[in-house]
Amino acid sequence: MSSYDPLNPAVTADPYPYYTQLRNEEPVSWIPSLQGFTVARWEDVTRCLTDPKVYSSSKFWPALLGEYDPVPEGPPMISMDPPGHVPIRKLSGKIFVPSRVNALQDKVTRIANTLIDDIIARNGTEGEFDYVHEFSSLFPASVISEVLGVDVERRVEFKHWVDDLLSAGGRASFPPERLAQIERSSRDIRAYFEEIYDRRKAQPGDDLLSGFIHAEVNGETLTRIEVLNLGILLLLGGVETTANLLAITCSQFRRYPEVVEAIRADPNKTGALIEEVLRYDSPVQMLFRHTTQDTILAGTRIPEGALVMPLLGSANRDPGKYRNADQLELDRNPKEIMSFGYGPHFCLGQYLSRMEARTAINLLLQRFGTLVPVSDEVQWTDTYFARGPKTLPVRFKVQ
Repeated sequence: MSSYDPLNPAVTADPYPYYTQLRNEEPVSWIPSLQGFTVARWEDVTRCLTDPKVYSSSKFWPALLGEYDPVPEGPPMISMDPPGHVPIRKLSGKIFVPSRVNALQDKVTRIANTLIDDIIARNGTEGEFDYVHEFSSLFPASVISEVLGVDVERRVEFKHWVDDLLSAGGRASFPPERLAQIERSSRDIRAYFEEIYDRRKAQPGDDLLSGFIHAEVNGETLTRIEVLNLGILLLLGGVETTANLLAITCSQFRRYPEVVEAIRADPNKTGALIEEVLRYDSPVQMLFRHTTQDTILAGTRIPEGALVMPLLGSANRDPGKYRNADQLELDRNPKEIMSFGYGPHFCLGQYLSRMEARTAINLLLQRFGTLVPVSDEVQWTDTYFARGPKTLPVRFKVQ
């Protein structure tokens, strides 16, 4: 097996054997193609994500997006270290507390049922459809659109913009035409949020963007740039993680039919399935930090200013943390997982993502007596930062 290189398509397709090699042989490893250090073990990843004084988030967005950042004038919340990010995080976090998320349950259920109705209307009561294109990419885009207050009818565009921006992490290996597409998406998403900002500034609505525009933090309203950054960040996070989680979950239905039957018999186990899928095949594979000083991690010297990439997907499979870590086990009930980050920057939308996933999987299995991938082969997205099927043809039969 070749060495770990996230720009290698073979690694993107299945990074887990490479993670095992890293954990066993070089838990902190220099990666020439990205000019940075990967961190593979649970304990060391935890250290990176909970010590912002040494491992700073301030260059996260530049490391991921580079010149394709749609709002380069100021850092988004994800690229701010505590305590600087705390006021904005508290403001945006209010909508994502469990009580507010639970209040969205009826809306989320309606959106999922409408998409399933559309699938049946297009494809009949039995046959095949592309689960990614017709469900898992549209469902979270619809939910976050309604929460944010953006145009839900443009959800397909949103997903394309999100896919393109998050693929920018692999820009060093892309041909000119792919880079041109990423640049177009960066311009388009910026232009769209500029337009929405002006619309909500003039006529506020009962939505999150209107709330950001007119809210006060420490006695001052957020700047236009801060609102644009928040909106784009929440759209990216609200679409990609949940879309990948839903698609990864369905991709396992062929390999683990006994799990599907257990969920059908007891829908209350869906929450346990979601947690185990998050651990087993994380929708976000890594994060980016930069060292503020010379340091030593797992016996490896890392100089000040170095790019450090904690591998969430590897930490979640660390046998030092989990027994039979390379197996998906419905009854595992993992108490800690890295999939939504860790420490001061853990994902604000984790409750919403989990609720969406539980709701969608339960409704899909209630309404389809058969729902299984056509093939064992899965075509994965071409970004190493996030992970999910690019397409997933499934056989279905209405219950």
